[in-house]
Parts: sequence; C-alpha cells; structure tokens
Amino acid sequence: MGLDSLMLQDFAVALIVLAALSFSAWKLMPARRRLQLLLALDAWSARHPSLARWRERSLKPRIARAAGPGCGGCAAHETRSSQRPR
Repeated sequence: MGLDSLMLQDFAVALIVLAALSFSAWKLMPARRRLQLLLALDAWSARHPSLARWRERSLKPRIARAAGPGCGGCAAHETRSSQRPR
C-alpha cells in the first residue's frame, strides 16, 4: 500500500465519521431547533436563484412536515359543528 492509498483511506474514514456525527446531532436536536435551522436554510436558499428547484422539491416539504399540522391538528381541537346538542 502506498502513501496515497493511506491518505485516501483516512479521508474516507473522516468523511464517514463526519456524516455520522452530523446525522446523530440532527436526530438528537430538539424539533424546535431543527425547524429553526430549516427556516434559516430556506431563507439562505431564497437568496440564491440556482437553488430554487432544490428548495421547492426538497426543502419546502421537509419544513411542512417539521412544522406539524398546527393548532387544528391536536385531539383537543374540536369545532362547534362537530359537537352534538344536548
């Protein structure tokens, strides 16, 4: 094995460790912080027209899923029309 192949191996291992660290940090982060980061990434990508396709196809749906259904999505939310008169 030459010196070049060892450097390539080191680079590959470092890349895998960095990817695993990033993924773990993302999954362990609170949902509110993840949403804030997604919104910041959206604001940044809005200033770059070349990222418009990626923003619409990948980022927007992810933000919508992270934001959740909103106030109308919980079980405590009932509309008046769904209540039966007594």
